[in-house]
Amino acid sequence: MTHSRDRLGERWFCPRCPRYAGPGDGPREIEQHEHDRLAAIALLDAVLDEAAPCRTSDRRILDEMETTMGQTIQTRGCGKCGGTMYRTVEVDENGQPTNETQFVCSNPSCGAVA
Repeated sequence: MTHSRDRLGERWFCPRCPRYAGPGDGPREIEQHEHDRLAAIALLDAVLDEAAPCRTSDRRILDEMETTMGQTIQTRGCGKCGGTMYRTVEVDENGQPTNETQFVCSNPSCGAVA
């Protein structure tokens, strides 16, 4: 884990996933943070789906394009600024990765690469 100070205080971040630990957190607390994060994302998705019914069709179109193009887009949180990082992964006909780019933060003032 890497050490960082953010707007929520002092925390440790995993460089390979969005998990984090606060001072004194053990494995159980780290997994609870991740569970809470995923639950919040699921709630946000549900609210956005209600507010913008076209999201479902947009997701379907994106899935079809990724299948046709042989490329998927992966996202994760940026440990530097808290924004979203993106990378493309080229896949073969069985969906197995053949080439991956680095994650790049979408925040232009951040520019983090992982």
